[in-house]
Amino acid sequence: MNRIDRYLMRKWTTLFLVSLSALALAYLVSEISLRIWSLSDLDIPVSSLAMHFFLKLPTIAYQIAPVASLIATLLTITGLKQTRELGALCSSGISDLRIGLPLLAASFAVSLLSFYVGETIAPSTLKLSRDITREGKGAGSHLVGTDRIWLLESNRVIHIRNVELDGTLLIEPTILQFSGKGLTRISKRIDAPNATWEDGTWIMENGIIRHFEDGLLTYSEPAARIKTPISIKPEEFFQVRRTPEEMSRGELSRYIENLKYSGLAYHIYEVQMHSRAALALIPLIFGLIALPIGFQVPVRGAAPLGMGISIAITVIYWSFLSLALSLGDSGMIPAVVSAWSANVLFSVLGVLGFAIKRTPRLT
Repeated sequence: MNRIDRYLMRKWTTLFLVSLSALALAYLVSEISLRIWSLSDLDIPVSSLAMHFFLKLPTIAYQIAPVASLIATLLTITGLKQTRELGALCSSGISDLRIGLPLLAASFAVSLLSFYVGETIAPSTLKLSRDITREGKGAGSHLVGTDRIWLLESNRVIHIRNVELDGTLLIEPTILQFSGKGLTRISKRIDAPNATWEDGTWIMENGIIRHFEDGLLTYSEPAARIKTPISIKPEEFFQVRRTPEEMSRGELSRYIENLKYSGLAYHIYEVQMHSRAALALIPLIFGLIALPIGFQVPVRGAAPLGMGISIAITVIYWSFLSLALSLGDSGMIPAVVSAWSANVLFSVLGVLGFAIKRTPRLT
């Protein structure tokens, strides 16, 4: 790496960090303005509320890093034009592609960092952030809420009205046992007013067991104590109501396999899993698109024009991506195609931008 490369990367990095900070601050202020009134009703301490929003910063940074990369690339090129440094570099025989390489390298480094943050830091901090508001909903709604809970375990479907006492007491549990694959042939149903965690297993008290054959009830029997086949532990109920954004890739993968085995819809989660890597590469894609545009915008008014172009590209990209993800969620196109189609299309456009006109505009 020569002195020019270091200079360009330093200039790009400065603009990227400034853009990222400004966008993150605007995003955070907007988030606080929209949610502060609803959260104020939960009787959450001010310090916890501050931590709730602070823990969202990694997710916010992950989401806006592509736009910051796009702005940094455009402003770096237009800044070189205004200071006539770009003309000097071109006069020295340095091609526009060679000038753009350190900027693309910096964008790629941001993509790698985004992938790491999106896979590790962002899900964990978002989980902690949302746990603060879940805890603020009152006793008995700790994390899992008072809504009805559904669990899938192999060929069993478990329904629980509520979870109390830090996950050790299940209120009105129901276990539906199925035979075969696909949850189509019920063989047994177990109901009880509650179940407690005792010596590493769940005990349903004063329950009733119903047996089925070919979908028809054959007989039922009461039972004072039933040792249930539920394998989930009390602490694992804290993961029940996690959204895909709060899950790691491994958790998503296991959840998808469970849904597939049960014959339930899984496309939306599969799209989420594949889109993790695709979204992490957007800073590089946006950098690739921004380079030919930055080389061709006029010197006069380059900065505001570059900002306008950044907004337009972002809107177009996210519109196309949203359409592709919606098609993937519905199962109309494969999850991989849904997650990567926008990246492939805009990468081709970026390469074509270099191929169509290679001489930078210096006036």
